[in-house]
Amino acid sequence: MLKTIVTTFLLCAGSAYVMGQVSNQGKSYSVDKGADELVLKNPEGKPLLSYRYTVKAPPKGVDASYGRAGYIHPLQTLSGKVLTTIQPADHYHHYGLWNPWTHVEYKGKLYDLWNIGDKKGTVRFVEFKDVFQNKKEAGFEAIHDHVIFDGDTETVIMRENWRIVVTQLDGNRYLCDIRSTLTPVTDTDVILKEYRYAGLGFRATPEWTNMNSSVLTSSGKSRKEADGSLERWAIMSGQLGDAEGGVLFLSHPENYNFPEPIRVWPEDANGGRGDQFFNFSPTKNMDWLLETGHTYTLQYRLVIFDGVLSANEAEQIWQSFAK
Repeated sequence: MLKTIVTTFLLCAGSAYVMGQVSNQGKSYSVDKGADELVLKNPEGKPLLSYRYTVKAPPKGVDASYGRAGYIHPLQTLSGKVLTTIQPADHYHHYGLWNPWTHVEYKGKLYDLWNIGDKKGTVRFVEFKDVFQNKKEAGFEAIHDHVIFDGDTETVIMRENWRIVVTQLDGNRYLCDIRSTLTPVTDTDVILKEYRYAGLGFRATPEWTNMNSSVLTSSGKSRKEADGSLERWAIMSGQLGDAEGGVLFLSHPENYNFPEPIRVWPEDANGGRGDQFFNFSPTKNMDWLLETGHTYTLQYRLVIFDGVLSANEAEQIWQSFAK
């Protein structure tokens, strides 16, 4: 029997925490599949997030190895404010909301599926296992291959099921649940080595800098001291046009190495601009052995909001998610 370790990426799905349930008046969530992207929309037809399933080439003049698929962008608030960015000039390998691993040991050698410009590995979309829509939610499950490179030789070492679900929380907030299930696919174990960042990453809109955005964690830390702290949840928020908004990131208590270490960029990142980056990184302070024949799952929930969200509300939402 396969040993299953549940540590899951969950972004939505029937929370017991309800802040004034919104009636859909007979309308349904919808999924629109275009030539390159799958777009999840709420019952009013507003796009919430787009999942790219074909390779997005990097900007002209940039090495083609920086192209990839299997990420979410744009991630939007209900009012249409964009929270993510991709292929920024400072980090061409950043892709909105995405989930690669950085120091990966396989057969005694190290590979990197995050810094794809180093040409040591990447993550590839394979197919959709499931796409669904109804009056309460919409979502999909995509299959990703985690691939390592040895010169001209490529080897798929892990297969990932990435399940994304969106549903309404209240009038100006919605939930996005992410479940990432990893399975080694050869007869060799995979070791996700200790490193300062890896796993679920979020590159924020370039609109956010150290002048108009902030971080608050479940242990009460601000951006200045948040990096490396062990957290149940974290809020990243800031100015979006003439209003405010942000994301609450929640980690499930069954996740590996919970409460999870987080990676937050320092306030003087990128030449002093202070661009925002967030990462739940379960391997930030320890290795994670993924044994062949076993399956491993991580669950996260995101609350995407217009306006503001308090620490008390964040804790209530996490308590519901944890149950």
